[in-house]
Amino acid sequence: MSFKDYILIGLSFLLTVLLSGCEGESEPPKEYYKLDDDIEAIGDILGEQDIVILGESTHWSSEIAKQKTDLIDYLAEEHGFNKLFLETGDSEFNYYQESGLSVIDGVVTQYQHESFEKYLDGTVDNVEVLPMDWSPYIAGYSASSVSLLEENIVEEISEHDLDLAEEFKRSEFALRYWFSKGVFQGEKVGRLEQPTNVYENIKTQTFFSELTSAAQNYIISRQENIEKYYSNITFKNGMAEYNDYREIGMSEKVLEQMDRNDKAIVWVANLHSNYDVTSIEYLSETFVEQNEDERVESFGALLRESKYSVYNVGLFYNASDDYEFYPTDYVTPRKEKDSILEGYIGNRLQEDVFIDFATSDFIEKNQYTAYWVGYHDYKMIPQEQFDGLIYMDHIKK
Repeated sequence: MSFKDYILIGLSFLLTVLLSGCEGESEPPKEYYKLDDDIEAIGDILGEQDIVILGESTHWSSEIAKQKTDLIDYLAEEHGFNKLFLETGDSEFNYYQESGLSVIDGVVTQYQHESFEKYLDGTVDNVEVLPMDWSPYIAGYSASSVSLLEENIVEEISEHDLDLAEEFKRSEFALRYWFSKGVFQGEKVGRLEQPTNVYENIKTQTFFSELTSAAQNYIISRQENIEKYYSNITFKNGMAEYNDYREIGMSEKVLEQMDRNDKAIVWVANLHSNYDVTSIEYLSETFVEQNEDERVESFGALLRESKYSVYNVGLFYNASDDYEFYPTDYVTPRKEKDSILEGYIGNRLQEDVFIDFATSDFIEKNQYTAYWVGYHDYKMIPQEQFDGLIYMDHIKK
């Protein structure tokens, strides 16, 4: 064999090695992934985590809810996510579930979309839905009406002690009135003060064990939330303290309900999941007036500090027609300025996408203005607040 033959054989072998190596290489990461077309690639990124936070910049869009439920289904079926945490009061949620009542009536409005009912009525059996909030659910932001939950429990207690039943009802009204004034009406009210602990009084009665388990657990849960959270909050100097306790409480309730082998999805507002709320510049006069911009705790950061791996997805949209829980003429116009996050992405894309910050430079590390239902505008650097984001170009009812 000639020297030339040896050279040709060597070159052929080298070329074979190089080609085989190229065949084994994965495709380079994309600048962005289309929500409808690249679900497998998105799932591969999120599926490696223990906790995936799915944020949103509006609670009232049925189209956003549909996109999120499609992603939840995929993560559950293909990547073993088995728990779904909701930003809704645990005392109320658990009572409706244990009582066999319609659970959808016991959750806050963002989870009352048609596409979400399957998680609440037991149709989806591979995902356990759990509450993670301690703030009481006040239907229609009203503190004056008696809920079905309270009617049932008052009736149960009345069979044994009419005075305690009335005391329980007064306590529930006082609690809801306090939250309604402080949170929903922006009034500066003091700490929740109770002359007697009616929940403890009921628990010590001999008839307590004769109440339904749903009523017993509600009373226990309500008392624990009052002692741990409600009683420590004052609205006299604004809402920063309330928001801090809310972040702490929600993170605690998620972690308390997770086991080592669980994989969880968390459905929550962007403004809770932000990693560093102290670096956000709030432009809304309401936020500044109520001192909401002075909070320091972050639900997203508290989860990230846990033993679990976390991926935090912010969700932003550009234009909208209307909202399911708003009048049909409630719209948000298209954003077009590059200084606005939705405008920056929308000027370059007119489609719904997922962006992974670890592998993409599609969004520059600048400070952008972003929106919460079009009026809570704030400035932030997205890469400081999220691990990635979902952008929806146009949403409608």
